[in-house]
Amino acid sequence: MLKQNQEKHALMEKLVGLRFPAVALKMVKDGEPLPEGAYRPYLDKGKHIALCQAFAYARRQGKIIFMEKEDHWCWNPIITYGYIDRELAREGFRNIARAFNRPPDSSLAFVDSFPSLPVGEYKGILVAPLNKADFEPDITMIYCKNDQLRVFLMAIDTQIHELVPSSFAPVDSCTWAAIPAILNGEYRITIPDPGEYERALTPEDDIILTVPKQKEEEFYKGVELQAAHGDRTTFYPGMAEDFARPHIYDILYETWGLMTGEEWDKE
Repeated sequence: MLKQNQEKHALMEKLVGLRFPAVALKMVKDGEPLPEGAYRPYLDKGKHIALCQAFAYARRQGKIIFMEKEDHWCWNPIITYGYIDRELAREGFRNIARAFNRPPDSSLAFVDSFPSLPVGEYKGILVAPLNKADFEPDITMIYCKNDQLRVFLMAIDTQIHELVPSSFAPVDSCTWAAIPAILNGEYRITIPDPGEYERALTPEDDIILTVPKQKEEEFYKGVELQAAHGDRTTFYPGMAEDFARPHIYDILYETWGLMTGEEWDKE
């Protein structure tokens, strides 16, 4: 599996030259083996980290990290990755409301809006840089710049010729980038949340493209095709009027009875 993941990493590098490797994420069930040397924050060092920090350690420092409930230092994954049931999550927010003298059920719609994995199905979360992951990821999270995202979307378009749907939230990107893709097997585009910037050193021009394992074959076929065509992220900005256009523009304009570039050049 490691060799296949390294080949996938190399394809993305050839296409867009990512700042850091993509993050491979696997949900681990009780009894499943862990990679040798996987870092366990609380067990190994008596420390806690946020899940976004685990993602950052993986892509920035090449660490392989496994997190159980006790390792987490941010509340949202405790709910959405299936560590506690929804009623216990709701009770926590009732207590928050009481602490701030608000109606006890004022935040329950917010809690209930989160997608969640089945309670108790998984023991923990395994993350690694894709090029060091000797396991099949449930999802691959690609932290990329906007221009790189566009090229990845072009690669997807070569395979499915469809828009990639997504919805956006300003917070809780550790959930929105992962859980819908795991549950539904669909691509996901996510804006990193404030915690990503403050605690996980995520650049402000990063955005997250999530590729679920169900879409891997078509995704990497598209990436390979785009890379073979040499389509990267190099553009030549300019504000010229009557700018030079690809020949396909002239074909369309001639069909529609509009002036082509060749006709304009003769004027």
